[in-house]
Amino acid sequence: MPNPQTWAATKAELHNGRWRASRDPAEVTVGSRIIGDILTDTYERLLRTHARGVLVDVGCGKAPYFGIYRGIVTKSVGVDWESSIHASDQVDIKCDLNEKIALPDAFADTILCTDVLEHLFEPQRAWNEIARILKPGGKAIIGVPFLYWIHEAPHDYHRYTSFALRKYATVAGLCVESLEAAGGLSQVLADLLCKSVRPGLLQSLVDRACRLALRVSMRRNTRSDTPFPLCYVLVASKPRVSAPAPASRGNATATL
Repeated sequence: MPNPQTWAATKAELHNGRWRASRDPAEVTVGSRIIGDILTDTYERLLRTHARGVLVDVGCGKAPYFGIYRGIVTKSVGVDWESSIHASDQVDIKCDLNEKIALPDAFADTILCTDVLEHLFEPQRAWNEIARILKPGGKAIIGVPFLYWIHEAPHDYHRYTSFALRKYATVAGLCVESLEAAGGLSQVLADLLCKSVRPGLLQSLVDRACRLALRVSMRRNTRSDTPFPLCYVLVASKPRVSAPAPASRGNATATL
């Protein structure tokens, strides 16, 4: 990132030693706190497990998860649209994410791409670019919404099933290591309920009631085959280049 010293927490904040969705309504609305908490918790867990070396944050915006990965990786590079609605000074490379990313082949050890692919009209190009700039053995952490409302219109084009995500990754030459649903039916219903109530005291009360219900009686569903996923988060790796097989000696005899 070009200005790590000026970076400030935005969509995610540190609270009691763990990261969660920001409680600042200017960053995360009350109606989006449930999904924000679920995803922030998921990304923190996966970044701590898989991130290393040089990390490229594709569609970084204000780099909301920089606070999580900055102590894990050796270097980070932010990539985003020239005209992103999440404009910030944390972007190193500005480009059209539907086209080529201006980074060399095998540049990154880790790629983070969150809530971006639904906004790309031809997503396979982005998958191919992610595979291209990833080093052999490197990992990509990719998150997308599923049962979620229209956002950032008119540039909201897709909702991906787990089958589609696996297919895109495979076509790009990546190996899927894990694919989990970040939230199941109970979280979908809670998210819809919170979003359907007008902002204000009532929405805050509904948010608290939903959290209590989820904590007491409903567990977060992480099975990729759940029929009502709120979001999906995938981890894929780029295969290492296999060593060439030794040349066959055939029937040649050694010279004495």
